[in-house]
Amino acid sequence: MAFNPYRGTADKYVEPLALEDELTEKQVLKDMDYTIKMLRSRHPAWLEKDNAKVQAVESEYKNQRKQVLNDETDSYTTLDEWRIISKITNKLNDGHTGCLYKSDNNRYIEDVTQVEEYGVPTQINGTSTDALLKDFKELFSYEREEYLIVFFKDAIQNEAYLKMLGVDTKEGVTFTFNTENGNKDYHYNFVPFEQIKGIQDDTYEDWVYYDIDVKNNMAVFTLKECNYDEHYKNTLDSFFKEVNDKDIDNIVVDLRGNGGGHSYVADEFLSYLDIDGYNTWACAIRYGAYLKKYDASYTKINKKPDAFSGNLYVLTDLNTYSAAMDFAMYVTDNHLGKIVGEASGNMPDSYGDCLTFVTPNSKLSLRVSFKKWYRIDESKADQPIEPDIPCEPQNALNVTRELICN
Repeated sequence: MAFNPYRGTADKYVEPLALEDELTEKQVLKDMDYTIKMLRSRHPAWLEKDNAKVQAVESEYKNQRKQVLNDETDSYTTLDEWRIISKITNKLNDGHTGCLYKSDNNRYIEDVTQVEEYGVPTQINGTSTDALLKDFKELFSYEREEYLIVFFKDAIQNEAYLKMLGVDTKEGVTFTFNTENGNKDYHYNFVPFEQIKGIQDDTYEDWVYYDIDVKNNMAVFTLKECNYDEHYKNTLDSFFKEVNDKDIDNIVVDLRGNGGGHSYVADEFLSYLDIDGYNTWACAIRYGAYLKKYDASYTKINKKPDAFSGNLYVLTDLNTYSAAMDFAMYVTDNHLGKIVGEASGNMPDSYGDCLTFVTPNSKLSLRVSFKKWYRIDESKADQPIEPDIPCEPQNALNVTRELICN
């Protein structure tokens, strides 16, 4: 039982306490101790020798615990605890490990039209967003600073994150934007996600779909989530049958905005290509007190009669993350196609595959990686998935179309 990585994990959704709910000093300390216990007992980094990030986490845990013990007050809120634990997990620089406030009661600014048009505001309730971002860097778990900045834009639309950053949301919130006509203020109230104005209506679109452009001899396969299920496999099969029937020579896989999921979506896709096989990555999995290393391998393909032998392009941006980033790595590190757009949001050499726990008192969600992944192309271990053809991600499809047509 001790070797089962999933022992003690949460198997169902648990609603956390409200951010304003009070906790005693003893309860907060217990949740902090629970957090460090889960990190020590499950995360691969704690079984690696002389890991500086582990030392940083342990040091921050001691500092935060000391501050709680020495604080004159013995009353804390869920929000206080969320900040405390986030400061601890932040030191690991693992984008898959962190403390989350996942509540069915989360609320968001009522209209995102201005954020989409102008970008991140210059001020929120009169406070510089640069100052808020600086604070966010000490709380959010990330691997690349570029991704942190992108996520920050989404985070400030969420009332919980605004509260985390010390923004008073009792009477709504005011964003100040730098526009062509100077600074302009917009005041927002908070609403449930379904009531937000300005969100692009994708309800008519599936999370996986395709478009065949016979005129330009290209087919675009869009994957918004890495869900490995029958719907994905059936859609993929239909896609390649139509590509073959219409003699399409160029395939574009759109992974922009794909936050990940199951890496088998990439394996399934590659099985349709006219290749003998492909290299996969090495990994290490933690089983209790043991970290078992699995070497990189070569996966052979039983080639399909109508295997695709044309050109392959993959579109990526900073929101191409986790399993979606793995998909792009398969393509570029095996020299199967070209990456167009922007570098991936997390690193190929990273921790991943999350275990989910719930803190005993606040019921905050705690995610902990239990695997370590190693990039296929070891010579690029310290690099994200960089594009072969860099461009603004919103222009990636047009850029690819021009490449194909020229």
